[in-house]
Amino acid sequence: MKKILFLCILTGAFAGNASAQMGERPKSECLKSCNEVDDFKALERINRKLAEVRDRKKNETDPRKLEQLAEQEQELVDERDDRRQDVCNYICEHNPAG
Repeated sequence: MKKILFLCILTGAFAGNASAQMGERPKSECLKSCNEVDDFKALERINRKLAEVRDRKKNETDPRKLEQLAEQEQELVDERDDRRQDVCNYICEHNPAG
């Protein structure tokens, strides 16, 4: 019985130490790493719309429409950046070292 208890305590200590070394990092480092990721599922819709607007911009010659498309593009870029920041803040907020 004592051997089993000792083994459980020892295993728990190693598991806690390993997770502390591998998973936890300061919030600033977490945010930096998170913001470098390009393929968030939450951003797929925005990235598709952004690609469509950029394709339309390539083929457009009317200056007014080009201006409107440029505004749409900037709005989508801002929305994507805001959404990415929200996702990264959520992830890093729940980081044990955060």
